[in-house]
Amino acid sequence: MPGIEADLVLLNGKVVTMDDAESIAEAVAVKYGRIAFVGSSEGAAGLVGDETEIMDLGGRTVIPGLIDSHAHIVREGAVREILVDLSEEAGVTSIADLQARLAAKAAETPKGEWVTGYQEDDSKLAEKRHPTRWDLDGATEDHPVIISTVGGHFSIANSLAFDMAGVSKDTPDPVGGRFDRDPETGEVTGGLHETAIQAVRPGGPVEPTREQSSSGARAILEECASLGLTCVYDTVRRSEIRAVLDLKNRGVLPIRVRMDVSVDHYKELEATGIYRGLGDDWARICGLKFFFDGAISARTAAVTEEYLNKPGFYGVMATTRDIATETIMEAYAKGYRISAHANGDRAIAMYLDIMEEAQARYPREDPRNRDIHCTVITPELVERIKDLGILPTIFGPYPYYHGDKLLPAFGEERLERMFAARSFLDAGVKIAAHSDHPCAPYPPLMAIHALVNRTTKAGRPIGRSQRVLVVEALRLYTVNAAYQQFDEDRLGSIEEGKLADMVVLGRDILTVPPEEIIDIPVDMTLIDGKVVYDSTKP
Repeated sequence: MPGIEADLVLLNGKVVTMDDAESIAEAVAVKYGRIAFVGSSEGAAGLVGDETEIMDLGGRTVIPGLIDSHAHIVREGAVREILVDLSEEAGVTSIADLQARLAAKAAETPKGEWVTGYQEDDSKLAEKRHPTRWDLDGATEDHPVIISTVGGHFSIANSLAFDMAGVSKDTPDPVGGRFDRDPETGEVTGGLHETAIQAVRPGGPVEPTREQSSSGARAILEECASLGLTCVYDTVRRSEIRAVLDLKNRGVLPIRVRMDVSVDHYKELEATGIYRGLGDDWARICGLKFFFDGAISARTAAVTEEYLNKPGFYGVMATTRDIATETIMEAYAKGYRISAHANGDRAIAMYLDIMEEAQARYPREDPRNRDIHCTVITPELVERIKDLGILPTIFGPYPYYHGDKLLPAFGEERLERMFAARSFLDAGVKIAAHSDHPCAPYPPLMAIHALVNRTTKAGRPIGRSQRVLVVEALRLYTVNAAYQQFDEDRLGSIEEGKLADMVVLGRDILTVPPEEIIDIPVDMTLIDGKVVYDSTKP
């Protein structure tokens, strides 16, 4: 591009552009936050002026900024400041550890007030089971206690919480939820599936303050930048929207945020005329989020074949067909894009039925409705998804991070039809991938590692017919992810005219042994051509 002097020039690198031809370049030049040149180092050198910053890559690999296509990261940043972390990473490897952490929180909490924990994972506990309400009583009997699991769709409460809510063995299961019960006595044992949590804690969890929300969001989004993420696509409610906007308005939003608003806020959005597209390149609303079923990590997704570790159990639906149809039809008629949490094949089929009817009633060009997770599939479902133009975004890190506990629940044969990147790509479906954090860790290189290798954390193979090539896995976190959020003209590849979001890696992701992808260091992350993370700086 003759006649310009670049603001930044990256020279002597291996630039994985992710353009349609999957071109490899040596250099990139940036002007006004956009990519002005991609090509040879010699060509880029011609754009160097007196004020140009020059970065010699020394042969390092550059990839487009990575995009997590679905998570709850902004919310997680806030709640981790006020909730008790019960994850393995926090040192909880037994029920005794869990009780100790809850007891410590109770000791600093006035009697009668709630103690709330999250990120409990039975597969990471020595007992290989969830705690019961009586186990939670062992932490405190002076506080109502409720904890949620890593999947977020299953919770456990203590006896005081049930007593305060008036829930007993005679209380019927709510619509879209279920209480765990003793099979002989019918007594509630503590477990709360889906909407059952509302019967025990109808006011919902403790909400972070506005300052906690914004400071927590800033901290976790800065961590995302250090891992190579330049954009996250979050599911949000009012407090998370406010946190993102507070940071953006102060000029300190670390990375880009795209938002699906919980369908609970549909009426408020419609009353003010807000729908897809409101925002800018830093923060934008993309659609509505609707829940159909349970979680894969909690092994409660709604499936047609029973869980192998729970004979007769087919998962939990979080809604009914009538409720889902009424809500989605009303929103779709008003122009909203639908992103649906549908994990199991039973839930996916219901969602597809409803969207087929919605598109027939209210036809729309290029609607880009999404199936978030879309985990347990069949060849027939893949064809329907393709025909309806649904865009699945699948779990990235799950085969690695959660795979060991999924094997007993689903078995080897069914896992060949789960997290089905290969099946969707072969069918020509433009899938993306995501972490669903906090349900799994959010490092995108862990996810790419999982998609390429399909081995669990313990090294077991899991559904290896669904393996993809490294460049295909990158596509799920770059160009395809950008397409799912209507950003294909701005993000996802290193091409002239696009926003200059790039990641400098410490090793070449295209040639490193596949089993070492997870260990590739992120040296630098750039957004709009500005360095937002540099591993050499504290």
